[in-house]
Amino acid sequence: MKTKTKHFFIYAFFALLALTACQDETIDINSPDEQEMIQPNTALVTSMGNVTANYGDYDNVLDESSCFSLELPVTIIVGDVTFVIETIDDLEALEDIFAQYENEDDFFDFVFPLTIIFNDYTEVVIENQEQLQNFIEDCEIEDDEVIECVDFVYPISFSVFNADFNIVDTITITNDEALYNFLEDLGDDDNALIVSLNYPVTLVYANGDTVEVNSNQELSDAIEAAEADCDDDDEDCDINLEGLENALLECGFEAEFYNDGGELEDTLQLHFDESGSVTVTGDPTVVETGEWNVIETDLGYKLVIEGLETFGIANGLWLLKDCDDDQLEFEKETENGIITMKLNLDCEGNLDCNAQEIALNLKECAWWLSTDLLSPNYNGPLNFYEGGVITIGNNEELTGTWEVLVGNTGTFLILDLPGDYEVLSFDWRIVECDDDRLVLAADDNELVLEQDCETYDQVFECFGDFELLECSGPNYEAEFNLSADTIGLIDCQYAFEPSFHETLADAEAGINAIVETESYWSVAGEVYLRIQAENGNFEVFTIYLNTEDCSEGLGCLEGLDIVKCDENNDGFETFNLYEGLNELENCEVNDTVNVTYHETLADAQNNTNPLPEVTAYTNISNPQTIYVRVELLSNPSVFEVLEIGLILEDCNPSGCSEEEVDGFLVECIWNAVNYNGSDNLLNWNFDFEPNSQNVVIYTNESTIDATWTTSQSEDGVIVTFSNVSGANIQAITGEWLVVECEEDRLQLHRGDDILVLERTCE
Repeated sequence: MKTKTKHFFIYAFFALLALTACQDETIDINSPDEQEMIQPNTALVTSMGNVTANYGDYDNVLDESSCFSLELPVTIIVGDVTFVIETIDDLEALEDIFAQYENEDDFFDFVFPLTIIFNDYTEVVIENQEQLQNFIEDCEIEDDEVIECVDFVYPISFSVFNADFNIVDTITITNDEALYNFLEDLGDDDNALIVSLNYPVTLVYANGDTVEVNSNQELSDAIEAAEADCDDDDEDCDINLEGLENALLECGFEAEFYNDGGELEDTLQLHFDESGSVTVTGDPTVVETGEWNVIETDLGYKLVIEGLETFGIANGLWLLKDCDDDQLEFEKETENGIITMKLNLDCEGNLDCNAQEIALNLKECAWWLSTDLLSPNYNGPLNFYEGGVITIGNNEELTGTWEVLVGNTGTFLILDLPGDYEVLSFDWRIVECDDDRLVLAADDNELVLEQDCETYDQVFECFGDFELLECSGPNYEAEFNLSADTIGLIDCQYAFEPSFHETLADAEAGINAIVETESYWSVAGEVYLRIQAENGNFEVFTIYLNTEDCSEGLGCLEGLDIVKCDENNDGFETFNLYEGLNELENCEVNDTVNVTYHETLADAQNNTNPLPEVTAYTNISNPQTIYVRVELLSNPSVFEVLEIGLILEDCNPSGCSEEEVDGFLVECIWNAVNYNGSDNLLNWNFDFEPNSQNVVIYTNESTIDATWTTSQSEDGVIVTFSNVSGANIQAITGEWLVVECEEDRLQLHRGDDILVLERTCE
């Protein structure tokens, strides 16, 4: 939880005061009048703080707490309807909607996080309902801590004095929060200031009246008078310019236009927006947008509407004549006499049913649609579900979202649809509402929805009793895919909710549904399928579960070890895992099995995480076991798991690598000190050339140019001699395995032959 406090930047003035106190010159010399001094911890400062404290009562319809208010906008969810509260006027509209839930608890939910603002303007971010409830329960506030029926008219200013009563600065305050924090900081001993309020100061009362005060006493009297008369406001049409604007923005209006003879000329729906636009809706769905404003004239307040063509009767300068809580009455002069416009407050958009009723009706049955945006072949039906999910027909691929939302300009059905139906993805304003028919408008488009509850009962014609046959597995059980074999193969165009149950009683009661429908293990028997239509009707069908033995033939498969030489002596090599199974063509199940390779037994048993590369797999340990799942293609629930061992052996029993042997041979001159126990080759010298495959073999009398190579085999390093011609010495021709390796001595084997080479570097 984060806490943030907004402070007025008075500390800059403290710094300025400290700086100027040391200077020889001052800004001004003007001893403050005692009636203008503002001293901390006085009754006047307390009253001023109560006037400027954050008013936490106005949103009690939501938080039931006067200790704090909610930072707008706030989003709440009532059933299937989402409300976005952006202004104080939106809160008043909610009171009528909430009235139908007066006997219910917790009928709406907040969308978190949200921010609460305390009377002293401290802000706290709330992450969940429990945190919010704790603050509500801890709320304790006195009745006189906040005075909401009088306000300061800003800006106001204070003069700041030093100890010699020289004016060193003037502080200008522009809002309640700044003034509240300024007064709070006056009592800070570390930053004590001598200040006076610069009069005159104007106050405005809740009824719009203003009063000008010129001293501390007059200010105190004015606040006290306002506090005493907070609830005394019974005059008709006691409204100011701002109050009229707020009243127009509160909700939508049904506008009735009467001619000079009192006859009704027209009825329209008007919705005023904060941006200055007015949306006018005719009968039934024609929509036009104009502009509006409120001005003050010598005659009184006038509502200006302009820019309308189709509904030109609403254009003009309308003089406010009368008002009460739910009606405003205006007049305008025309060539044909006086026209009266009565605006009747309509927070539900003049619908025959409210937003909650609309959401409930939408979910009850299917809805066929009619619109010029689609051809008649694209008529649905639309199926509205809990959680904001919508489908067209019974096509799962045509799934979108829906939401009923109440805003300043009316009640809306928000659609977001896929495919060919994407053209209907609008914020549709609901202009007509019956239990079985809705008329909606968006821009110049119209959408009509008509309810069809009979369609739901036809869903039962799609189903009947089923028989499923699967191969038995362990403990004579079989794995049945209930969803795929019963629901997925039924081409039913109607919306329904299926559930499977182990007993008929559970199916009829709609309880204890089987959860793992796609992997349900059972011996032979039956389960029960409950099909429930959207209107709540249901039927129960029997699913017979039968098993058979399908495992014959898998026993011929066998896992083998794969042994390789660790050529780089690093513990890793590349394996072809196919070499770890015996030939499948020798089995009776040839071409009827699916084989997958896995690194763990659990993955093999669950058929998860199969290895993507089988012919070139690098081991991760030595030794390592690979698990092979062999399953029947006709019934994957019948399978065996085989093990393949991956084993790396030491490729260099001599202890030297090929590179090391090469390095030893080219460094010095070598002699054959032993050939099968004889030293008759001792007089031959071997000079291995480093940059070629030549080896010069020579004595004092003879020289032979031969070739040599080294290679790595699974058994170790191989030294190969070729093109060796000469008496006795030609016996070394061929491949020799290095079995012992030292820097100055190599022992080589070729079958039963032994050759020992030693070197001298002098």
